[in-house]
This record gives sequence, structure tokens and C-alpha cells, in this order.
Amino acid sequence: MIGGEAAQHLLLGIGNPLRGDDGVAAVLLEELARDLGGWSTAGAELRAVHQLTPELALVVAEASRVLFLDACVASRTKGPWIEPLDVWTSDARDGLQAPEPGSHVLLPATLLALAHTLYGWRGEGALLRLPACAFPHGQALSATLLEALPEARRLVRRWLQG
Repeated sequence: MIGGEAAQHLLLGIGNPLRGDDGVAAVLLEELARDLGGWSTAGAELRAVHQLTPELALVVAEASRVLFLDACVASRTKGPWIEPLDVWTSDARDGLQAPEPGSHVLLPATLLALAHTLYGWRGEGALLRLPACAFPHGQALSATLLEALPEARRLVRRWLQG
């Protein structure tokens, strides 16, 4: 913790809520905020962002556990899954190079590595991948993603209890 009372859990939802399935993380966080009674509650902070930026390293450093929520192109599996993140992976070490056009500025593992390097963060990180297939203008989610939401909610709640 850098200073003050820090949330134990940080949930960072990544994506644009005006681009179809890309906005699913914001949808999940809004539901969770209603369940928990607000975006910042005892033990948890919820934050929706369009992309990961270096400025978020301080926010990460003030939490002991971080869960990133992000849409991914549905190819490997129909359902959502959580994968642990390691600040020492090659993705984290190499992620500060220029991003591809249209991608998030930083990868989740890179942001964790930055929090570790700048602030000594030694917490736990994970990524909830949400199967997405439609990214048109608008807020409508695809049928594939709507089908996966109940499992995504269950995974997030289980992660919060861990």
C-alpha cells in the first residue's frame, strides 16, 4: 500500500462500452457495483477504463489482488475463463513496446510489472477473458457473450472470495 486505506481487491474492466461486446467488462462491473452497494466498497474497488495506461500502476500498487476483465475474440472456448498473470512473463517484460493500432496501450501483465517496478507491488493478478465476437457501434452484446455472462458473474464472485 502506498498511502491511506487501500482496497484489498481491484477489478479493472477494460473496453469501450459503445463498441458492442468490447463493453462487457463495464456491464459486469455495473452489476457488481449494484450488488456491493457502490463502485468503492470495503475491500473492493471497481474501475472501468477504455484502455490500460501507465497511470494505473499506482492504482494497482494500492491493491493486494487485481482482476482485469476484458473481452477477447471467442476462438479457444465458448465460456469465460480466468488465468493468473505473472509480472515476470515475457509479455510483461516486452509489453512496453509500441502497441498495435486499436489495441490496449498496455497489457495487463505489463501494468502489473510496472506497478512492481515503480512501487514495489507484490500482489496477485489475474485476467478474466470474456468471449466476444461482435464489435459494432452501440451497446448491444452478442448472443454468444450474453450466454457466457452467468458463468462470468460466478467466476468474478468466486475470485472475490478467494
